[in-house]
Amino acid sequence: MKNAHLRFGWLTYMKMTEKATTHFKVRLDRFIGEVLPDPPRQAKAHFLSVFGTDTQIAAISAAVSLGDKFMIEGPNLASIRVGFDKKAECYKGALQLADRKKPVRHLIAISEELATNSSATAGRTLLAGNSPSFVWTSLAQLHGLPGIPDWGEWFVDQLENHQAIIPLLGLGCSPVLIKGNKQQFLSWLARGVKSGLLSFPEQTGPTHWPRLHLDQIVIQSTS
Repeated sequence: MKNAHLRFGWLTYMKMTEKATTHFKVRLDRFIGEVLPDPPRQAKAHFLSVFGTDTQIAAISAAVSLGDKFMIEGPNLASIRVGFDKKAECYKGALQLADRKKPVRHLIAISEELATNSSATAGRTLLAGNSPSFVWTSLAQLHGLPGIPDWGEWFVDQLENHQAIIPLLGLGCSPVLIKGNKQQFLSWLARGVKSGLLSFPEQTGPTHWPRLHLDQIVIQSTS
């Protein structure tokens, strides 16, 4: 985690009421968002990870539940206004550091769509990483697609040729939105097998898919 702060961003929260004004900034560790066409410079948040005090984390958790907006910014991420849709989930934790008496509070917020991939059957799949192995493995498991791990590069080429893989806003990861449903993906695979570009193993037996680890998805700290 050496020099991890170099990849951190900021989340700014401001809320004004008749009695008080709440305004603070906290460190933003990870973020996934989808730019909205209207209004401009706003995004639908799908995932965020922040660190702060007890009061700050409690305020952010409440704001997520209420659908309040935040401003976020970070390395290679210009300042943009973001917010979660309804039914977003929040998870809280604590990190005890050696040089601090009180633990640092941590909050993860995740949209219902990303948590459940509820829109996958409708032709939208949100993924936290863009590597061919992660994309292909994820889609094969979500949609029950036949195939083997070696088809990953070919399948992502098909997504790109059909303009079906779209980069999302990301901090600490390289998220993508995949457009397409099971029937479309099956038709691509069928053409690939028929043309000879895709081939099954000569020996029969179970297919062993590689185990994907978190460090294959998130962007590592600068050393």
